[in-house]
Amino acid sequence: MTFKYATEHGPINVALFQVTHGLYILTAKSGDTINGQCIDALMQVTNAPPCIAIGVGNKSLTHDMISESGRFCVSVLDRKNPTCADVVRRFGFQSGRDVDKFADFHHALSDRGIPYLPEAVAVYECTVIPEKTVDLGTHSLFIASVDRAGTREDGEPLTYNEYRKTLRK
Repeated sequence: MTFKYATEHGPINVALFQVTHGLYILTAKSGDTINGQCIDALMQVTNAPPCIAIGVGNKSLTHDMISESGRFCVSVLDRKNPTCADVVRRFGFQSGRDVDKFADFHHALSDRGIPYLPEAVAVYECTVIPEKTVDLGTHSLFIASVDRAGTREDGEPLTYNEYRKTLRK
């Protein structure tokens, strides 16, 4: 079998859709403001100490808040939650600069006041390691220590591929 290779941006992105990863809600607090957004660029990079890496578009409000506060939470979406598509639309298809994404939305606050989704499969509360942050032009790569984490016994993580194939409508 041979591959059809491409060098153009669009076809390369089609090939990159084959990368398996989750879909997450990234949240932050700066001053009295809270915000969140969808991300799919997250990976564990070390286990001792526990650290993750996230890629965040540098024009987003959440990016600015993480840069200012150095802290964030990540909620792992539960594929079994029937409201999952609505959560993705709320946090992925509108800007926190234009709308309060947490208005009339059930959420909890960490000890640091950072919002998270209590229905998530897992939650990570993190602190950015500033000297490890990398400016990638359109995005920043934040490396962060996982200070606290919580899991539920039930639920299954939603993958980005599953969202694209079944929930995105």
